[in-house]
Amino acid sequence: MTNILKIYIIRLSKGLVITNFGSGGKCMQKNHLNLLFKEMGAFKVTMVLSIIVAAISSYVSLKAFEYIYKASEEVILHISDVSQINTELIKNAGTHILFCVSGAYGLYGIALLFSHITAFNTAAILKRKLLKHIGTVHLGFFDAHPSGELRKLIEKNTDATETLIAHQIPNTAQSIALPVFLGIYMFRYNFWMSLACIIPVIVGFILMMSIMMSGGSDFVHTYQKASADMSAACVEYVRGIPVMKTFGQTADSFKRYKVAVDGFTDYVLKFAMSMMNADSSYNTAINSTFITLIPVGLLLFKKSSGSTDVILDFIFFASMIPVAVTILKRIMSNSSETIIVDEAMEALEKIFNEESQEFRGDMVPSTYDISLKNVSFRYSEDTKWVLENVSLEIPAKSNVAFVGMSGSGKSTIANLIGRFWEVNEGSIEIGGCKVSDIPKKGLDEIMSVVFQESTLLKKTLAENVALYKPDASREEILNVLHYAQCDDILERLPDGIDTVYGSKGTYFSGGEIQRIAIARAILKDAPIVILDEATAFADAENEYLIRKALEKLLADKTVIMIAHRMQTVRNADIICVMQEGKIIEKGNNDELMTLNGSYKNMVDEYDKAIKWRIGRKEVSNA
Repeated sequence: MTNILKIYIIRLSKGLVITNFGSGGKCMQKNHLNLLFKEMGAFKVTMVLSIIVAAISSYVSLKAFEYIYKASEEVILHISDVSQINTELIKNAGTHILFCVSGAYGLYGIALLFSHITAFNTAAILKRKLLKHIGTVHLGFFDAHPSGELRKLIEKNTDATETLIAHQIPNTAQSIALPVFLGIYMFRYNFWMSLACIIPVIVGFILMMSIMMSGGSDFVHTYQKASADMSAACVEYVRGIPVMKTFGQTADSFKRYKVAVDGFTDYVLKFAMSMMNADSSYNTAINSTFITLIPVGLLLFKKSSGSTDVILDFIFFASMIPVAVTILKRIMSNSSETIIVDEAMEALEKIFNEESQEFRGDMVPSTYDISLKNVSFRYSEDTKWVLENVSLEIPAKSNVAFVGMSGSGKSTIANLIGRFWEVNEGSIEIGGCKVSDIPKKGLDEIMSVVFQESTLLKKTLAENVALYKPDASREEILNVLHYAQCDDILERLPDGIDTVYGSKGTYFSGGEIQRIAIARAILKDAPIVILDEATAFADAENEYLIRKALEKLLADKTVIMIAHRMQTVRNADIICVMQEGKIIEKGNNDELMTLNGSYKNMVDEYDKAIKWRIGRKEVSNA
């Protein structure tokens, strides 16, 4: 039974995309209803019930016209002597019409109830599945997909399925059922008048397809992209307003924003004007049924010598015309909405197609030395190598720093050690075990990472600190906060470590968040620590406190440090200078300064930079 229902829904879904043509007149191949059907679970039943009830509501609504015909027949037959009209029959017909119309609306409401139950639950299932899948992909995925993009996918794109399931499928069920029942009714009463009504409908349908074939779906794709570009440029423009106002500039000076808005406006206007004739012709065709019906009716009336049957048939068909127009407009509306939903589903499918990171190994390292063996890496096959044939031995409990220009591959090495990405060539080992052979839990337990921009959740300070160790006692949390130089933060919090971050105006500066992140890492007490520009955005006072906090964190640990500030790396056991994905110099501070190479140049330039001051240059009066 389930297979039969599935086939029925899939066939019905073809009605959703039958007018969904791209350039060249090719029907879009992807039918995302198959994906949605798989995710409906037990709610497949409510979906099928919605389709069946929607189809029945179509039949009931047309049944009202049958009673209109009977009432009209009674009036016309006794038009010469109204006293002979069977008023009881008229009242009975009116009652049936009322019940049919009310019943049709009621049944359609029940169909929408079933479809909305299915839609909301399917959207929830998709959200859960998407979040679960995102949790299994490699962490580098989040660098390529910013939080704003993922939030849109999780919230907006999954909500787009609600439109498809809750509204379009019941509407399409009616749009398919109505023409079938309408055709049966029409040809049952008068063949030639039925033909007269169908001709404009066919012409309208052909015009509708020509609109879609002339670029309708391409327009939606381009419109969505142009809209996204304009939104991004708008955000960038708003963020830049303080600078623009400071220098007395106008919106016209912000080129990207102006170009995005002008381009969007021009494209939409151009497309709208190009569709003007086709759209006007389409609407004219579907509303011109009387142009063919009236002449045919007159001919039949003349041929039948004024038969009342022809008059009754004409009244019946005239009342049916608005139904036919409604059907065509609904199909047109469904086709445009389907393109939008198709775009949303395609974006979701791309995320679902992202490979989950596999952790099949069961190796557990007993020591924490790190070995990079001929490691090469690039983000995709069509991009250049970020790292090329890098080899390095990092002894356990040593402090290794990576320095170099932006884009030289420093952070990439740290990301590969943490297995945020998978190496393309070579291998990385911890304690003689390849990182790919270490289970996820094992890798998480032996490694702490303090990112350049750490994040706090909207939870209590205690919960944020104990993120890696939920069973930590209050005493442990207070101790690590003390070690991380967070005493000044605790002093001003109304509820101490029970204060919820983000509530009642409780926020922290970037440097304070870094210290809390270090407290979190101290509590975890992992043997390997990765510091990715941990002091990059800290002011002088916070940087001093962060350094003091790091002294506690880094004691007896294997440390990987990424840094731009040269004073933070001078005490490292090994300093690696990166350039274009390769290690060009390696040694401690004294050894590298003696080489008089790239490292010394970086130190000299850094020293000049920190000595730079704003002031007037003294000029002699000679």
